[in-house]
Amino acid sequence: MASNRVIASLSVGGVVGGIALTIYLTQTLLSPLIEKAQWFPDNGIFGIGCWLLLYIVLALLVAPASFHKFISGVLFGFWGGWAVAFVGACLGAILPFWLTKKYLYGWVGQKMSKKPTLNALKQAVGEDGLRCVFLTRISLVIPYPVLNYGYGLTDVTWKDYLLGNTGMIVPGALYAYWGSKAADLSVAVNEGRDWTYWTAVIASIILTIWIIVYLRRITLAHIALETSE
Repeated sequence: MASNRVIASLSVGGVVGGIALTIYLTQTLLSPLIEKAQWFPDNGIFGIGCWLLLYIVLALLVAPASFHKFISGVLFGFWGGWAVAFVGACLGAILPFWLTKKYLYGWVGQKMSKKPTLNALKQAVGEDGLRCVFLTRISLVIPYPVLNYGYGLTDVTWKDYLLGNTGMIVPGALYAYWGSKAADLSVAVNEGRDWTYWTAVIASIILTIWIIVYLRRITLAHIALETSE
């Protein structure tokens, strides 16, 4: 029981800390790169298409999707970033799943045979594929690229997989929100803001932590995921 609480605390700390670190990096070391990335929103539909293509490439390379969702918020604002992050995540989830199903089943199976998350997913998918995919997609502590390839090793149907991926709208919204606030937070730290601004920020942090804890709890309640990679 104590170990589960430690894992939960580390999960929450990892996500919140990752968001804080990403905000810091986008305003410091990654600032020149972010400026060049403005090419994507500046080029309209074509730029958005290129950004989505990059999303697919990074998903194939097993890159963390949270950073891409965050930068989507930086570049396109909250609403635009949320939409782009969700569509990109869905597109990026399809190709690894299809490749694993068709070509990589044996090889990936050997590489991931000792992964507890994958074993739990196999069992859960046998009982309810749609719910399993949806709950693991709304979770912010189960790695996105692991699921893309991992589900290809299960018996989940294409229909359940595609419908279950709609759960990614939740983490997409969270990361896009903090991405859209990154510049404001940097200005606030350097120049100061009134108490209403910081009250809103603190409330957002508390809500973020609650979302992470709640989504992890309901995922564990329905799927036997005692640990994650």
